[in-house]
Amino acid sequence: MKRYISLFVCVLTLSLHVYGQESTEKELESVRDHAEASAKEAVPADTAKKPAKEPKPEKQDKPKPVFAEGPRRFFEFGIDAGAGLANNFIGVGDILKQHIVLDLNKLGDKVRDDTGVSLDFDMALTPFFLNMNAGDHWGFGISTNVEGGIHVNLPKSLFTLISEGNLKNHSNGGDITAWGSVFADTRVDIHARISKLNKLKISIIPAMYVPLVYIPKSSIHYQLDADDDLSVSTSGEINVYSAFSLEDIGVDATSILNAKGFDISLEAEYPIFPILDVGATVTHIPLVAAVLNNRMNIVLPEFNINSSEILDTGTINTDFDLKREYESDVSYSVRRPLRFDFYAFYKPLKSNMLVLKPNIGFTLLTPAEKPYFNWGIDARLNLLHFYKSFDNAYLFSVHLGTGLEETLWKHRLGFALNLRAFELDVEAGLRSQEFADSFKLHGLNIAVGLRFGW
Repeated sequence: MKRYISLFVCVLTLSLHVYGQESTEKELESVRDHAEASAKEAVPADTAKKPAKEPKPEKQDKPKPVFAEGPRRFFEFGIDAGAGLANNFIGVGDILKQHIVLDLNKLGDKVRDDTGVSLDFDMALTPFFLNMNAGDHWGFGISTNVEGGIHVNLPKSLFTLISEGNLKNHSNGGDITAWGSVFADTRVDIHARISKLNKLKISIIPAMYVPLVYIPKSSIHYQLDADDDLSVSTSGEINVYSAFSLEDIGVDATSILNAKGFDISLEAEYPIFPILDVGATVTHIPLVAAVLNNRMNIVLPEFNINSSEILDTGTINTDFDLKREYESDVSYSVRRPLRFDFYAFYKPLKSNMLVLKPNIGFTLLTPAEKPYFNWGIDARLNLLHFYKSFDNAYLFSVHLGTGLEETLWKHRLGFALNLRAFELDVEAGLRSQEFADSFKLHGLNIAVGLRFGW
């Protein structure tokens, strides 16, 4: 009996142990299921479905555009000077000979009917300039300048008369014309890159100018007739306006300042592609015209010689008096020539090492009283860039250019040596009123510039 009771107790104890273990496992599974359900309720459904966002890549700055022209140092001062002359009649090769033969017929045949013989002289001087730049971002400068030129034209008929006489043409006449100007100015050059665009570069150049001498287009007429008898007549006048008296050449600072005028020049440049920039320049936009009060009027009175009167009287009329009249109370308004230029910079190497610059434009408000068409192309090679703060800080540069500027064909060759603290610029060229003559030493020009700074 005791044996059966002990066996019952053992079975009961084992059953309770198995049941307790199963209950514990069920409770653990229940707790685990409850925790997972609570976690699902705490996380929104749309968040649970969306994958984790990847971090945004950092925004990289676009490369700074490289402009084909610009400053080369933070601070500089210096001087520029240049002069040139040209004609379309005789070249250096016609003079530098062991034996000079003066063939009037040959010389007369060289003169064109439409242009005659033209003589040009021009000069430009910047006795002082000062520039300060904050890298390629912005800068300003101030300078004083003197520039001018004179043009004289002789008609074809005058050379025909000299070389052939009046046998073929019994009536011969023409006009000898001249014009010119000399301006002095003080200008301020302000240039900057627009920060929000970072590509557009602009320059604003206001200036105060004074016409030291101004000669509007003037002419002297001559006429020779040899039909029945021989008669020669001349007439004309030339007006010379100035900021000071030409009678006693009295340079008065007050008079010069009272003759001042104001204009402004604008320039903009924009890089379309890494290899191509385009730009435009408007030079000498008139704001206030200069007013000149002094005039010298040179009058060539009508002068006549008649062969029949000489035969009748036996005398020659020598009553020839070149009159000069001086006035100091005139009021003559003068504006500087207004010029428009459109250009491009082509950089095939995507840098300023090699730059090609075609240019086209026109000039208005000239002393010649007619507009001029301008065009040209320049090539520049820059070597050994040495200062990253300036796109154009190269040790050595050489440039070559050709084109038509107002009345002259010009061909230029120059170089620049930039040692940072010192820079030397030299340019020489050929020029003439005729394209073919411009290669025959009919005209020369030279320019020199010195710069000091850092």
